[in-house]
Parts: sequence; C-alpha cells; structure tokens
Amino acid sequence: MNILNYKLSSTNELLTARIGLLATAHTINTLSLSNTIDQHFPALGSNCALKASTFG
Repeated sequence: MNILNYKLSSTNELLTARIGLLATAHTINTLSLSNTIDQHFPALGSNCALKASTFG
C-alpha cells in the first residue's frame, strides 16, 4: 500500500467539502490520464498549439 504524498495546510474549513479532489487527483495520476488524453487527442499541427490534456 502506498501512502499518498499530499499535505494539507492548516485551515478552519471542513475537509469534507474538498476531500473528493484529493481522490480525483490521485486517480488521474495513477492512471496517467494526461498521457492517454494526449495520445488519443494529439495537438494541432501548429507549434503553438496546446496539448489536449492542458484544457480542463
């Protein structure tokens, strides 16, 4: 089992409102989703075009 390398700063807010973002970020990193997106949706021919994984 891997321990997630995320740190939360001190806050007075409830964690339940944003804890889903941590799980989503971990899933995206684990699946290498940005590489898969770039593979299936290549950038346009222009050298100034952004990769599809940068949008979102």
